[in-house]
Amino acid sequence: MGMVEVKFKPSLVGTVEDGAITNAKIAADAAIAKSKLASLNIVNADVDAAAAIAKSKLGALAIVNADVDAAAAIAKTKLAALAIVDADVSGISVSKVADAVAGTGTSGDKKINKLGWASATEEVIVDHEA
Repeated sequence: MGMVEVKFKPSLVGTVEDGAITNAKIAADAAIAKSKLASLNIVNADVDAAAAIAKSKLGALAIVNADVDAAAAIAKTKLAALAIVDADVSGISVSKVADAVAGTGTSGDKKINKLGWASATEEVIVDHEA
């Protein structure tokens, strides 16, 4: 197939008025360079829910407590050092408290309060040296 030369009469050559070309007139496979488009302000609605946008492409995000799902299994190592106070603790078993039973690391008589006895006033003195 050879080349075809097309000639126009000067009276037929003109310009295309602004807005005369619409999306319907642009082929879907037209590779239009982004530089040929006006600046685009992309908003949240423009981004498909399935778009896998890298976190590095987003601005700094301040994550707050409400952003974390209650079922998120966040490792303790991911949290800042926590200063635990009495109000943060409830129902600790005796086995979790150092020196609660054996009195290790201390000397002399040991006082063991309410470990399986019927009242808080009952106590037993254990002679460590016996």
